[in-house]
Amino acid sequence: MKKWIGMLACSLFLVSCNAQESIIEWVDFVKINGKQYEGVHSAFLADSTSIGEKIGEVKFRVADHVSDVDYKTKEGDAAFWEKGTEVFSVQGKPEFAAIQSKDEINGYAIYHEVTENQTFRGKYEDIDEESINRIDIYKEDKDNHPVLTHSLSDKHEIQAMTLILNEGKTNASFNPNTSQGDPTGYQLAFYTEEPIAYTFPLFFDGEQWYWIPWDTVLLSDNVERFITEK
Repeated sequence: MKKWIGMLACSLFLVSCNAQESIIEWVDFVKINGKQYEGVHSAFLADSTSIGEKIGEVKFRVADHVSDVDYKTKEGDAAFWEKGTEVFSVQGKPEFAAIQSKDEINGYAIYHEVTENQTFRGKYEDIDEESINRIDIYKEDKDNHPVLTHSLSDKHEIQAMTLILNEGKTNASFNPNTSQGDPTGYQLAFYTEEPIAYTFPLFFDGEQWYWIPWDTVLLSDNVERFITEK
């Protein structure tokens, strides 16, 4: 679940300094056509056919190459993407950009334009539950790539699943049992009619199911019947 680390960042970068050098932890960003976009890790492309035209490409990867804390980002800069990486628009959603990535559901990482008046609403509570028409469950393989295990498209199944999620108990201080290793990781993917869909991590530590729609929420064992292999 390495990509979820990015959700914790609240500025362009965090800096730690010592007498020898400065270390910059870059937020996942890309700057194209004068606009700065930041990765939104609770969103993904609902269908690859929604990819629009190419809007630019990365000219410079700043991570591992920039140590000046006063560095000003320039056109074509990206935090982690290599030079030549293509950036695409998303049809019907001009505030989003997309970059092809095998690590993401449906093959694209999603970015949202950063402006003073527009922020990405990426919490589960921001989704209209009545508009959800499919829930996919993915299990992470050894390389953290999502593998589809189950799909819910029946209205009653979707309602039953969302009821279990809504009845969960928030527990920000919960610590999973790691005595037998890391918890098994899944992703819950929520589709509507929009080209942008939502995803949130789900875990099982051998004793407790829990997910992170924003804060950690403990779930009943009833969720297990939906998390089955295809």
